[in-house]
Amino acid sequence: MENILLPWVIASTLLLFLAAYWIYTLERRMNEMAERYARLSALAEELDEPTVINLLERLEQQGTQLDAAWTLLRRLETAFPHIVQGYGVVRYDAFPNIGGEQSFSLALIDLRGSGIVLSGLQGREMKMYVKALLQWRAERPLSSEEQEALGLARKMITG
Repeated sequence: MENILLPWVIASTLLLFLAAYWIYTLERRMNEMAERYARLSALAEELDEPTVINLLERLEQQGTQLDAAWTLLRRLETAFPHIVQGYGVVRYDAFPNIGGEQSFSLALIDLRGSGIVLSGLQGREMKMYVKALLQWRAERPLSSEEQEALGLARKMITG
């Protein structure tokens, strides 16, 4: 089940950044429109009525789009604590006769300390192990390399 979780976490993170960029773009466009509207309001007496009505309709459409963006932002804010926010990677030699630091431990965690620690041990064959994390605690004891990877991930979040 943990193998299924990782792609979803990565996809959620990408969607979060995409939505944040989209909201930033909409906010910038709304600010530009507000400036234009202020200039047009100053000239409102000189403009004819159909032009002003058209401008007001377009402004209402922009307001609707901004409301939709704020709704999406609120949904993303509730999902944000569950998205991978920190990671740590440690490479090492798992066995004394195999060099080149081909083995690794990777920790992927969210703000609450939930996630996974993935370890790959390179010998004659590659073996993969996954340990779930919940509130910074692993379901099984962590090796020193896994603890180091988790420490790096935690440091990324806490600074």
